[in-house]
Amino acid sequence: MNGVLPLSQTSVIMFSFSNNELLDLTFFQGGHFAIRTKKEAFAFCTTLANTHYENFPVGSVLIPRDLRAHFYSVYAFSRLADDIADELPNTSANEKRAALERLEALLFVHAPDELQNPIFRALHATMREKNIPPLPFQKLLQAFRMDSEFQQARHWEELEYYCAHSANPVGELVLRLYGIYSPTLAPLSDAVCTALQLTNFWQDFSRDIPQGRIFIPQDILQEFGLSSEDIRHFHAAPETISTKIIENQFLPCFQLLFHKTKLYFADGSALLSHIADTRLRAELALTISGGETVLKAAYNLGFRILHERPKLSKYTFPRVLWRAVRLFGAS
Repeated sequence: MNGVLPLSQTSVIMFSFSNNELLDLTFFQGGHFAIRTKKEAFAFCTTLANTHYENFPVGSVLIPRDLRAHFYSVYAFSRLADDIADELPNTSANEKRAALERLEALLFVHAPDELQNPIFRALHATMREKNIPPLPFQKLLQAFRMDSEFQQARHWEELEYYCAHSANPVGELVLRLYGIYSPTLAPLSDAVCTALQLTNFWQDFSRDIPQGRIFIPQDILQEFGLSSEDIRHFHAAPETISTKIIENQFLPCFQLLFHKTKLYFADGSALLSHIADTRLRAELALTISGGETVLKAAYNLGFRILHERPKLSKYTFPRVLWRAVRLFGAS
């Protein structure tokens, strides 16, 4: 993340948090970033979102102006928890867990309008105004705990469990912000979010393996006569791997992962037909189309996916847009 003086003292500037300042945001008082008013709290979240947004769709021009502040507060919460889980050097797993537990406690404070913590003052306003329960935020925190104490999934259901906490709550929150979350839309939204999370896993092999993270479940590796050690070896010394092993073991394994992920996209695309808001439907169509394009690009790399991320050129965008138009029209 990048930095700020308390917003009661300054206008919007860049964020750059030290470890201690980041941890300040896990307390009721907000430490260095203490604010007095809800307006200051939302201004803080807006600055954070506009200087560092990534996976949450806070930067889209398709989001209505009256919803943007609420998207920013939800994003700020997610960014804070993610940075605590992943960006605190020289911090033990126990210290990270304690910080994440403090964030969960702040979801249940009895006097949210007295919070001086800018992220949680704004987030509670969003939760109240948009009728959002704490549960999706609790699920995200559980995913961040799993991130900080990574364990390779033993089987596909454990990978789905991770997605149900790391990705699916994001879709739920988007629907709740638009006021359209329902038991009908929930499983369709979950399918889209799970597909996007899985796609992110498969495109990031080259980054994750050196960090000790292998997201292919152990039972799927075993199905193709592979192990986690094999995957690490394939990444470290690709020149030593025989063509036979690549063609008969790794590529069929990767093909299975590809087709499983495609099925989630196919199931989740039905969500579009339930979305009356034109701008949200367009945003979702672009998101699904972009995710499918990245997935296909990863698949096309074959064995090279273990050593490089898929790259999309400027010529890819027209195809993404055309696919999004088709999805939008079919809905």
